[in-house]
Amino acid sequence: MPDAASSTPRTRPGLPRRASTDSFPDQIVQRRPPPSVDRPATPIVYQPVASSSIGAMRPPPPEARPRNVPAIASIVLLALAAIGGLAVVIRLAGWNQTIAGLVSLVSIAFAAGAFFLAIGGLIVAGQRRTGRAMSAVALVVSVVLVAWLAFVATEQALAILR
Repeated sequence: MPDAASSTPRTRPGLPRRASTDSFPDQIVQRRPPPSVDRPATPIVYQPVASSSIGAMRPPPPEARPRNVPAIASIVLLALAAIGGLAVVIRLAGWNQTIAGLVSLVSIAFAAGAFFLAIGGLIVAGQRRTGRAMSAVALVVSVVLVAWLAFVATEQALAILR
């Protein structure tokens, strides 16, 4: 049996176990030798550029064309809605009531979309150097066209129900 003086705390009989007093290194030693020059990295610092050379670095951005795309799209939708409404009144009402009702509903949807695009065109005209006339005309025509197409669609719905 080993004597008490030469035994470690873990092997002593009758004593509680405690942490080992062995020392551990603070860091894990790298296998590679340290680099020959040990200095901090160069800091990244803002380097201002003279204003005369900024334009030479890249070309200027292209200027926006003064086109009001929502107003143009509104005019196109108004034309499609008007063609659909005229087709219902002239041809489709006498040929097939169901198809005439569907075409009139699609024409109303086109005219309503043209109304919202005309409002968007007015907003774009306020932000850019474009004319407001096309958007204003599209807004007025879309309101009138929606009212007329609603009347035509109501006639078609009543014709289907008879």
